[in-house]
Amino acid sequence: MLIRESTIDDVTAFSRIRYAVLPWSTASVAAQRNWFTSVPAEARQLRLTAEVDGEIVGFAMGGFNTYTKEEGVSIAAVTIDPRFRGRAIGKALYDPIEEHLRTIGTLRAQGYAHDDPSTIAWAQRQGWTAGAAGRFSLVDPRDLPPMPETPPGTTVVSVSEVTPEALYELDLAASADEPGDVSFDGIPFDLWMKRLWNGPDMQHELSTVAFVDGVAASFTVVEANMETGRMWSGGTSTLPEYRGCGLAKLIKSVALRKAAEAGITAALTSNDYSNGPMLAINDWLGYKVIASDRSMLKTFS
Repeated sequence: MLIRESTIDDVTAFSRIRYAVLPWSTASVAAQRNWFTSVPAEARQLRLTAEVDGEIVGFAMGGFNTYTKEEGVSIAAVTIDPRFRGRAIGKALYDPIEEHLRTIGTLRAQGYAHDDPSTIAWAQRQGWTAGAAGRFSLVDPRDLPPMPETPPGTTVVSVSEVTPEALYELDLAASADEPGDVSFDGIPFDLWMKRLWNGPDMQHELSTVAFVDGVAASFTVVEANMETGRMWSGGTSTLPEYRGCGLAKLIKSVALRKAAEAGITAALTSNDYSNGPMLAINDWLGYKVIASDRSMLKTFS
């Protein structure tokens, strides 16, 4: 077994492993390469690759969470090809990641784990505790309930009809109270542009915004791998003062129909189990739960 620092050339293998491990995976290799190259320097991220007999069988990362204002909060992840589990590869990747987190001054770290006994137990043996729970859901956008009514004064348009600056400001304002164990305090505009607006999987025509009396009030983003026909709804958010008006249900209904027309056959999303209103909307749309995960937390002395 060889543990080494990751390179951009590893990403194709990482994608193969992600699709084997994570049933909600949708991202193209191009999108994953974009993730790899857009990590900000201030994250001080360490990325490691595990090889067995020349084959990439796992990868790991750890570094500061640059999306929160909380001091000293880091993120960490370890992902192993299912064919190679039980060989201590995860531990071989994890130990140098934890040492790196300590070295850079981490006070608290967060990761995510499949909500199954063996995965949770492994994380607990490394000193992590389980936090918030979330679910991953799937719907075929060709099979949806009838379109909901459009509220008075509401206009629905594609994201392609708004400026990136306008969508960014709406994103920041509408997602400020996103549930989770670590606060989400936004993404710098230049990184948001690279990761989302200019991301390889971003679908501007399918992503949708609702205006109420001329005010951009709600939006849903569609990122899709058109080769596989799989899409990810990575963000559906509504300004607090416009919630409860049916906007999120409306724009998701519109976006999913456009996705079906574009050839998408599988739409995936995730939600924190504490987000009752969004869970109710996705249940109404016909999403079925395919997996659950847990936020895992560790405090460093």
